[in-house]
Amino acid sequence: MRREKVPACVHPETYKYFLDRDAVIPTWQRLAARWGEPRHNTSFRTMEIAAPRFTLRSTVLGNPITVLRRRECTADDVAELHALLGYRE
Repeated sequence: MRREKVPACVHPETYKYFLDRDAVIPTWQRLAARWGEPRHNTSFRTMEIAAPRFTLRSTVLGNPITVLRRRECTADDVAELHALLGYRE
């Protein structure tokens, strides 16, 4: 897994997380268990979880996941997200 900063975004701490192919479904299952099932937008072929501290967005293929942090987001919130994603810096 890797992540890249998204420079052309309204929030300066927006990242894309690129999952390993075999991790896509289990990762979305963990995210859904924690913050609820993703909402699907069939017109744009995207899915999104609006968590209290993040917005998690992807195409219907589930990879990569764009994470937009909300203002209330703390370092502990990011650590929890990274644990769910399986991301290590």
